[in-house]
Amino acid sequence: MVEKHWEKFINGENDALSFVYEPLFQPLLFIAIKYVKNPEIAQDITSELFVSLLETDLNTRQSKWSQIRDIKAFLSTIIKCRAIDHIRMHQNRLRILQKEPIFQQENQDLILDLEHLKLCIDALPNDEKHLIELHLAGFKNEEIAEQKNYTEKTIRNKLSASRKKLIYIWKNLILVVLCQL
Repeated sequence: MVEKHWEKFINGENDALSFVYEPLFQPLLFIAIKYVKNPEIAQDITSELFVSLLETDLNTRQSKWSQIRDIKAFLSTIIKCRAIDHIRMHQNRLRILQKEPIFQQENQDLILDLEHLKLCIDALPNDEKHLIELHLAGFKNEEIAEQKNYTEKTIRNKLSASRKKLIYIWKNLILVVLCQL
């Protein structure tokens, strides 16, 4: 029965999604709760899934979702991924707020590269450094904009300019390292 409504939804009948929503919301909610351990956050994740389904344009629906036959498995996978993304983002935010180093890796070569990147980030002006750190911590541009009292477009522009400066600093650091060899 859900499959029939899913096909209608894919073909442009947005109202058909409510017939997919009703039987699947609770099972998907339980999957999200299993991962995030917070019913309110799990409910937000599950609700956002259905909102994003509704907001998806008809061409994308038909090209990407028309071959899906097990809707519950498909949506369960999306919920699982979104829950894991939420957990990772939350952990990164905690690290930033607690001033823990973001750059911890086991591979020695990677550690060296990340230390160089950290040096380059430290060379940026404080405002740009903070923006890059927030971005690397997983904050979305809208969230950074809200925190900094800027528009999202301003944050995008500032991040773009900061990245360009970071690339310039990185290239100069590589030249310095090569000259020392």
